[in-house]
Formats: sequence, structure tokens, C-alpha cells
Amino acid sequence: MGRSASESLKGQTETLVAAATAAAAWFRRPAPSALSAARTARLRALGWREAAVLAHKTFRGFTKTDAADVSYALREAVEHATQAVSEAARYGVEPDAGLIKTSEALREATKALAAAASGRGKSRVETLIIAKRWAGEAERLRRLTRSDAAEDPSLTSALKRETVSSRLSNAAEAVQQACDALAGGLSE
Repeated sequence: MGRSASESLKGQTETLVAAATAAAAWFRRPAPSALSAARTARLRALGWREAAVLAHKTFRGFTKTDAADVSYALREAVEHATQAVSEAARYGVEPDAGLIKTSEALREATKALAAAASGRGKSRVETLIIAKRWAGEAERLRRLTRSDAAEDPSLTSALKRETVSSRLSNAAEAVQQACDALAGGLSE
């Protein structure tokens, strides 16, 4: 039985929130449970992405394009959030204030995006703006983390931190793209 477009959008946004929450939990206190939760969200995202593609088959024109863009951006955001946790675990990156704050800003952006996806009209617009602000904050914090990493005496450590923070930044960028695509659906 196929899922509707609204069900798949809700599933994808909830999965993204789960991945971002797992990332924030990992950077707050690294634990195998957070890594497992992030990887589980990645697997669920694959299923929701497939459901979204099937649900959008009947769409036409800009509606189909916007729906496909939202779905793809959500999938990319999950992937980058999960990779941030996986790479931090693999590289042994110790969480610092910058990574913690960046992951928390990403989590807040995903929560606002999920609220926007379930809302309509003016409430959707307001929560999209909040989501974009949080995603922008994640990018601002990543830049600060990058400048702090440049002062690290260990080049290897600095590169590892930069790689992990870039993953969080890429996830925030994907959230912004999803917001833009959702906003595009409002203008039609």
C-alpha cells in the first residue's frame, strides 16, 4: 500500500529530526546509542524517500519539482547529519562548544522545518523563517568552529574537526534548501 505525499513528507521530516537529535546528543555526550540512532534514522530516510518518490508520481509541473526538491533535500540533510556523527566517532573527534552549539542549532532548524511541513499558510511561512534562521545560525557557528580549529596546534585534529563541522554545515544547507522548496509550494 502506497503512502500519500503528506505522509511521506511527515515521515521524512520526523526522520530528519531524529537524525539531528541523535547528532546533538552525540556531541553533547558521545555514546554508542546516539550513533545507532543516527544510523537508524539514515535507514528510515531511505524508506521515506522511496515512499515520497512513489507518492509524487502523479504530480505535474512545479508541484512535482518542489515536492522532489523537498524530498531530496531532506534525504541529504539526514545523510550529512548521520555522517557528522559517524565521522566524529571514527576520527575520535572530541566534542567542543562549537560542535555542540552547531549540532543544537541544526536540531532546532529541523524541528522548525518539521513544524512548517505540517502547517499551512501563515503558520508555515513563520516556521520556515525560524527554520532558515536556525540553519543560518548553524553555518555561522561552523565558521567560528573552523576559525578555532585553525588555532589548534595539531593539524590532524584541526582537519578532523573541520570535516565534522562541514558535515553539520552541509546538513543545515540541505535544511535551507528544503525550506526554499516548501516555500515554493506556497507561491503556487
